[in-house]
Amino acid sequence: MALLSFPLAAAFAQSGKLTIAGTTVSLVPIKDFAPATGFAGLSNPATQASMLVTELPAVAYDQIAPKLATLDGAKLAFAPQRVDVQKLEQAEIAGQKAPLLSGKQMAGGTNFDKWIVLLKGARTVLITVQSPEDAKLDSAAVRAMLASITLGGEPSLADKLKALPFAITPAEPFRIIDTIAGSGVLMTVGPLDADPSGIQPMLIAAYQLSGASLGTDQLEATAETLLKRLPGFSSVTIASRDKVRMGGSDGVLLAGTYSDKGIDKRFEQYLAIGKAGRYLQVIVSADVENFDGLKPAIKAIVDSVAFADNK
Repeated sequence: MALLSFPLAAAFAQSGKLTIAGTTVSLVPIKDFAPATGFAGLSNPATQASMLVTELPAVAYDQIAPKLATLDGAKLAFAPQRVDVQKLEQAEIAGQKAPLLSGKQMAGGTNFDKWIVLLKGARTVLITVQSPEDAKLDSAAVRAMLASITLGGEPSLADKLKALPFAITPAEPFRIIDTIAGSGVLMTVGPLDADPSGIQPMLIAAYQLSGASLGTDQLEATAETLLKRLPGFSSVTIASRDKVRMGGSDGVLLAGTYSDKGIDKRFEQYLAIGKAGRYLQVIVSADVENFDGLKPAIKAIVDSVAFADNK
């Protein structure tokens, strides 16, 4: 692995810095990239290129970094997202040596160029830049933008929730652990923020980041596809399918059972579309014995959802 240095970084760092709302990341954007709506990052609507910031608890760094230590490990880590990692380098970014991956991804019928970097700060930071191949985004421009990154203190949970493209309110015993990439929320029941054994109930609300707008006639098929792409959900048993309302929009509810790390669990997944044509997916799971006791809280949380674009 080569060690990269970016001589333009110091110059870029002196001016034009932009802080990504709800994150610890500040940087100098690539020309024509502007703050995105619907996720934490930047976008160029003319070319459909984007830069996404995903932040996780600080403890996640030591879990992720070993997987990106070798090219083979990085390929394996991103294979479920259908990212073809072709190169792994070490880059000087935000005062640290960071793994910088580059490669390709096919999504929605489009071939994308992709760059991914992992950083350690007050949060674990994963930066993803992608651009359609036809747009021919300059790799040097991407690298200069990444080199300009500085990491600050963690924003408050209230600020991160305010930056989301939807509103959602926890109901006891659920509590919010954190937001996800400026487009989602993670909740749990219990004392653990990181739960690798999967023993605690969890609820995730995630807003659609990319892809074509959906019609209501596509909801059920999309819901099933999204469900089965989730880690551990590939062999779920869907016991019921119902129409529901969420966030003032028509939606669909899939419910059933699955097994995760030897634990028999039940799940409910809600999917609805806002006026912008983007969906919100809310999925909750818990062990079979405790699920019924959580249903009043689940209903209250789903009822609290409001799309920002429906206001």
